[in-house]
Amino acid sequence: MLDGQKRELPYKKLPSMWNYLYPFIKDIPEPAARVTQFLSQSDAYRPGKKALYVHIPFCDTICTFCPFIKSTAYQEKLEPYVNALIKELKMIGSSPYIQQFELGSIYVGGGTPSVLTPDMITRLTSTIRENFKLADDYEWTFEVEAKSATEDKFKAMAAGGINRISFGVQTFDPEYRKIFNLTATLDEVRNVRNMAEKYFKAYNMDLLYQLPGQTLERLQQDLDQAKELGCTSFDAYPLEYLVTAKGFLNLIKNGKIEMPPSANDKLEMQEHIRRWALENGYEQNYIYTFTRSDAKHKSWVFGETIYGVYEDEYIGCGQAAGSYLAGMAHNNHVTTDAYIHAVEAGELPVMQAYDYHAMEKGLIYFPKKMTLSLDYLNSIKDRIDPFYLDKLAEFESLGLVRKEENQLVLTEEGKKYYMFMMVELLPADQREIYMGYVTRAQEDRQWHENLELISVE
Repeated sequence: MLDGQKRELPYKKLPSMWNYLYPFIKDIPEPAARVTQFLSQSDAYRPGKKALYVHIPFCDTICTFCPFIKSTAYQEKLEPYVNALIKELKMIGSSPYIQQFELGSIYVGGGTPSVLTPDMITRLTSTIRENFKLADDYEWTFEVEAKSATEDKFKAMAAGGINRISFGVQTFDPEYRKIFNLTATLDEVRNVRNMAEKYFKAYNMDLLYQLPGQTLERLQQDLDQAKELGCTSFDAYPLEYLVTAKGFLNLIKNGKIEMPPSANDKLEMQEHIRRWALENGYEQNYIYTFTRSDAKHKSWVFGETIYGVYEDEYIGCGQAAGSYLAGMAHNNHVTTDAYIHAVEAGELPVMQAYDYHAMEKGLIYFPKKMTLSLDYLNSIKDRIDPFYLDKLAEFESLGLVRKEENQLVLTEEGKKYYMFMMVELLPADQREIYMGYVTRAQEDRQWHENLELISVE
């Protein structure tokens, strides 16, 4: 292990995948019609946090590890896509179910939303403000990339009501930036940060760690430069190899890129980031998110919503966007042409949908949010399988959770093993879907990483 400490580990193997949106979708017939029917309801509203997600699936360059749905050949499709997106937003916003929403957060993600022109940004923000009700203290995030984030675009964002941006640095290490095809210069990264401070109340950056061949020393260099950059918050995400691009994994298998760190070293890197952040003036307000103690805006409301309880809902618009409503989860078409065609035909561009009341959603995501209200748990305990209460009791016996005032909270030990809890809390039918996905991904990518943890006596 990186720090040479000897300790017994409560688990023997890292899970292969632990980042997911819940529930996993089981297809139902005529998904678009079923979602349309669901959104026509005006009497099914449940109080909770509400969010809107808007997806822009285009990028100027593709990071080698990125598995997300995106395209670099977008110039001719950008205008038709934005037109379709505006039409979908109007359709969704006018539905009786969504008209009851008061949005506490909006997130424009990608892809790379900053490929939009200032005029497109203005049209998009105007459409949202005209068709959705926003809370007085709303949070509105726009993802940007350093090469395409210009000041005229920032002005359009701020004028449209956007008050938070997020941009991916991933790593400052020049060798890794070359491997990952991160083509923005560090001067461009610093320029984005400085412009962000001028226009927005919050500006977040993303870091990746557990990189191929990464050592604790190289990770520390990234952390030092992240602190120097001085964003109001940063997200530190472990690189989840099984869900990266197949070509990236082939480079590792062919010896052109180093192997991932060992399972034990991965855990130690995770702990190192958390310890470093707390010692350097950051608060951990979400398992991946660390916010400067002096920041004026310390929440990530969109994250609190998508990883919230059953009543916390979000609606997604755009190609491949996902939605979770209390009783319906659905995904949009994953190709640009199919998405645009459906919207132009006056239909919701839904590809998959699943009727399901996920009362257990707050428990499934509890390890990511790190806290769960005991009052809320008591309010749903008669409506959930006893399996969940048994699991929480097991976690408590392992020292991973404890009761603190009126909250169930992850202990320091629990924060190390949140990813195990994310998998163990899956109910049987959802676990079957999860395991099927893992197996198919392993077979498709021919990737069978050694994730065994070694307990050193």
